[in-house]
Amino acid sequence: MKGNSVPFIHIQSLPFSRPPNVPKIIEGVSKDFSKATGVGLEHVTATWQFFLPGHYAVAGVSAQQQPEQSHPLLVTLLAPDFQSQAQIEKSLMAVAASISKRAKVPLTNIFINHSQAHSGMVFDAGAIVRW
Repeated sequence: MKGNSVPFIHIQSLPFSRPPNVPKIIEGVSKDFSKATGVGLEHVTATWQFFLPGHYAVAGVSAQQQPEQSHPLLVTLLAPDFQSQAQIEKSLMAVAASISKRAKVPLTNIFINHSQAHSGMVFDAGAIVRW
């Protein structure tokens, strides 16, 4: 793989009542993911974005701040399409465990969707990336 193509870990949530140290969390999640999966840290990218208060509803109910037991953190894990099912599951568990530990969010309040990046369908570092 050329460049910092994938994986990407994108985290979204409502604002917390006590603001988390986002830079420390996403750096830690990146390192945890790299260590757990064997993916070089230079290939891991992580982001965290906050919804505006009231801009996230679950079961028809919006919230102003991040609840502990509802409105799960929404995470997208974008990874290359050559991973086995076992590797995908290991990656999902690694991301969930790291976010839970570092952001102090219950595992039961994290939702992760795994998406696949396909060879030839990624542009990075000035070129189409193929693996």
